[in-house]
Amino acid sequence: MRVYGYARVSTQEQAEEFDALNQQIARLKAAGATEVLIDIESGRSDARKQFNELLKLVQQNQVDEVIITRIDRLGRSVITIHKAIDIFVKQNVNLRVLDAPVDPNSPFGWFSINQMSGLAEFESRLLSQRVKQGNEYFRQQLKYCVPPFGYAKDENHRLTPNRNIHEKSGKTYFELAKIIIDLTLELRSLQDVCNYIYTEYEVVFTVAGLRDWVKNLVLQGHTAYFVKKKKGINREPIINFHTHEALITPATVEAIQAKLSANRKYRSSATSTRGDYPLAGLIRCTHCQGSMYRNFSRHKTRTEYMRCVNYNKLGKYHCENSKCTRLRQIISKTIAELCENAPKLIEYLESQSETTQVVSTQEIEKLSNELSVLRALRSSNPDIIQAIAKIEATINSRSIPVKMIERDTFENAQRKIAIASQATFWESLDDSELRVTLAEFVEKVEVDSEGAVTPSFKLPLTLSSMRP
Repeated sequence: MRVYGYARVSTQEQAEEFDALNQQIARLKAAGATEVLIDIESGRSDARKQFNELLKLVQQNQVDEVIITRIDRLGRSVITIHKAIDIFVKQNVNLRVLDAPVDPNSPFGWFSINQMSGLAEFESRLLSQRVKQGNEYFRQQLKYCVPPFGYAKDENHRLTPNRNIHEKSGKTYFELAKIIIDLTLELRSLQDVCNYIYTEYEVVFTVAGLRDWVKNLVLQGHTAYFVKKKKGINREPIINFHTHEALITPATVEAIQAKLSANRKYRSSATSTRGDYPLAGLIRCTHCQGSMYRNFSRHKTRTEYMRCVNYNKLGKYHCENSKCTRLRQIISKTIAELCENAPKLIEYLESQSETTQVVSTQEIEKLSNELSVLRALRSSNPDIIQAIAKIEATINSRSIPVKMIERDTFENAQRKIAIASQATFWESLDDSELRVTLAEFVEKVEVDSEGAVTPSFKLPLTLSSMRP
């Protein structure tokens, strides 16, 4: 008998700290569930991955019985619960609710489920209303969650200047914030400001973070809510003016806006072609394995060169590779290496044509998804650890060895490599053609602080051609 259990908690905190998920799983297994599907998500959401997987399995006649601890584990909406139960009834799947045994096929059971699902939705709506009222009261009291740099919260959770002393500079955080504002107006770019304050004061800001910070209405002395728009939420901002000491004046705000507008022309636009060049996305820094970005010299020749993206980052993510290597030099060295190593690629291709690899079937993919869910729980429960080991063993035992490359595919790839070994072929391509063709042969290209270029090649085979 194919018996599935379904367990759900709303938050990771419930799963880890209160052990609610493990309790559900243990009860479901004790009740006879051979497999348990798990979601850590609100019951008001209809996009729960494992819940929808359960409904899919039921519709495919792969389930005989579904076990849950309470009816609200299926959802916190009357419509969602009824949709699930209708599917169970149509497919003749027995639903067992451990805390309240009911028969959805009987009139009394149908009535009981209606009452329980209505109560589940009522509790959810009541909680939502309480949270909404609490947040509304929070805003009416001018309270604030996370103050921006330079500000703190008083005993009433309202904004106030941060008078604590910054250890490195000996100044208060509020004074240090004023210095950062002055530097924003004085220095050439926000990146220069970030570098300076990290070197001098060990204060870390990203460029985007600094840009958002100087625009924050808190710095102007206002307490505001719903300023940043969120997807799916269309609410007008609530701004309470002059609620605390301001860090910047209206004149400073205008000066900052003018500075940001002037700097905007140096940033990417909607019509940017920064990724439209040969080897785009394939060039890596040898030292940190970070990507490298393209820039142009200020000379009228507009020479393209590549630089490690982590060189401009601060703290532990900073990379010492400051070398600016010409893009055309990287491309020419990569092509030269490819022409030279073409015979080795063909030799490797011939060896691979006789080898095998493991191809994932649909069943293995399903087991892999279940394995990911169980690992995400990070549980010390012996049953879950045993289930993880069992799934891993099943995946290993059901892997299918198949031939990696067919003869026709091999000959086609061999022909491509032979053409690519001719320098005249590469000279005939324009940049757009060069980008597409190099992407077919090149896995990545590493560039070190001395400008040395080390390409790694791949076989010119698509994923589909690797399957029989």
